[in-house]
Amino acid sequence: MIKRILTTACTLLSVLAIHALTTDVAPDQTDMTLSAQEWDKNVVLGWNLGNSLESSGGETGWGNPKTTQDMIKYIKSQGVNAIRIPVRWTEQLSDETNMTVKETWLNRVKEIVDWSLAEDMYVIINVHHEAWLDRNPFNSKKTENNKKLSALWKCIATFFRDYDQRLAFAGTNETIALVDGQENWNKPTAEWQEVQNSYNQTFVDAVRATGGKNYYRHLVVQTYACNGYYGLDGGFIIPTDVVEGRMSVEFHCYDPYEYAGSGSYYYWGKKYKDMGKSVPSSDETTLSNYFLRIYNKWWKEGLGVVLGEYGATCHYKTDDKETQMENLQYYYKCMVSEARKRGFAAFAWDNNAFGNGSEKFGIFRRTSSAMSIGNEYSLKGICEGAGVEYKEPENQGGGDTPTGGTVFWEGDAMMDWGDGLQLTVPASEFEAMGKDVRLTLQYTLDYTDYNMIQFFYGDWQANPSFIINGTEYEKEYIPSNVHGVGNGESCSSTITFSESVYNTLAQKGMAIQGHGVRLNKVLLSNATSDVQTVILSSQSTSQYYSIDGRRVVQPKKGIYIQGGKKYIKQ
Repeated sequence: MIKRILTTACTLLSVLAIHALTTDVAPDQTDMTLSAQEWDKNVVLGWNLGNSLESSGGETGWGNPKTTQDMIKYIKSQGVNAIRIPVRWTEQLSDETNMTVKETWLNRVKEIVDWSLAEDMYVIINVHHEAWLDRNPFNSKKTENNKKLSALWKCIATFFRDYDQRLAFAGTNETIALVDGQENWNKPTAEWQEVQNSYNQTFVDAVRATGGKNYYRHLVVQTYACNGYYGLDGGFIIPTDVVEGRMSVEFHCYDPYEYAGSGSYYYWGKKYKDMGKSVPSSDETTLSNYFLRIYNKWWKEGLGVVLGEYGATCHYKTDDKETQMENLQYYYKCMVSEARKRGFAAFAWDNNAFGNGSEKFGIFRRTSSAMSIGNEYSLKGICEGAGVEYKEPENQGGGDTPTGGTVFWEGDAMMDWGDGLQLTVPASEFEAMGKDVRLTLQYTLDYTDYNMIQFFYGDWQANPSFIINGTEYEKEYIPSNVHGVGNGESCSSTITFSESVYNTLAQKGMAIQGHGVRLNKVLLSNATSDVQTVILSSQSTSQYYSIDGRRVVQPKKGIYIQGGKKYIKQ
């Protein structure tokens, strides 16, 4: 007994000594009481701020608008209570040797984290799209990458050390071996798996070593490729940790890929097979059994589980679009329901891409001026699976922008820089309208890569600034971002100018060009232009737009634009 007591005492002293030597500050458990499983259970409806802070070239590098506090407030109002914020860090280093992140970038991430916590949401930040790390699971890079990863996470964790338990860290994202220039998503070799295991251990050790609240923080580790099957099939090792019950395993699910990813199938599930629809063999039972295996493997062992990304691209054939969109809703419902009933924290992937085809994972439309529901079917399914009430969007009316006036050009022409339509509006047209001139463009998005509308002065020597919905732009704008419309959808932009810009337009005119946009009409108007006001019937089936250019399927009471005229629905 004495020997056992002495052994226990020595062990305790050793642990305390390790703490003193390896933590930057003393561990602080104040208000850090949630276990990983409790944290995950508290996530009712999780959402990814996708293609934003992890974009190459900065936050707006992939075409999405800068995140605002109003966006965060909006998603909270729609039932979202947790946000996963993917972040690319090493394009923003001030010291590459020590992996020190620029203070401006740390503060930008902090700003969004703070907005989210102010809405009482749970938050995950991670290390995302770092090619040096997640495309190199090789022994030849193991030592170097672990050293860099440790330094990077010590920098991040120290900066956020005093944050409460609602903030969690996730060590990596989707680690995939890049072999001969190709990403290998197949089952990993023992080497690739072992290197990913080392990344997970390095992450845990680095964060815990910073001490304070980080000593007890919820940490999330990843299977190879964030593929749950690869974790279940052996080779994945849970990192050792100095605290118990504060770790979750992360996996992603776009299964079956031929439905959710490539879109080669337009229906999923036994329910639709019974309707005579062609569906993949992977169905509701496959999904349920998969999640049950994960539950038995990790949850029952005291670990949390985070479904860090899930989703299905919006894709349909027009002859049965409504049924296919209802199927999309059903898929999301099943996915979230299976996760929630087992306690998993599930985060829907949203890249703000809409339309019909691959990579159309948009749920909420993010624009520089507003946020709205972009895919009601996906959101309804998520809400149903999470047990959250879906809130029908209200069409926005109001505003005084007149859109009658003179039709300068009308037709159906593709804008594709010098290979497509280029228009020049003469200076005389602007002079005739006066300094309160409005330029209205009506168009349909039609692109495979990107969409843009660009303005020059009429001599093609310089670019004017311009204003849409109160926001000033320089030279050009991306309609899908500004108005929140998807590929194949129609839109209207009403553009105004400062007095100094108008004075130049009245001397030089304006040249218009672009890419990925099919132009339909160009109008010029001003405050005294003729505006037609009528009362719309509730049975009206014409295409109407809100004053900020968004398509309105079922107009409610308010003011709308149709055919270049203003209408009032009472």
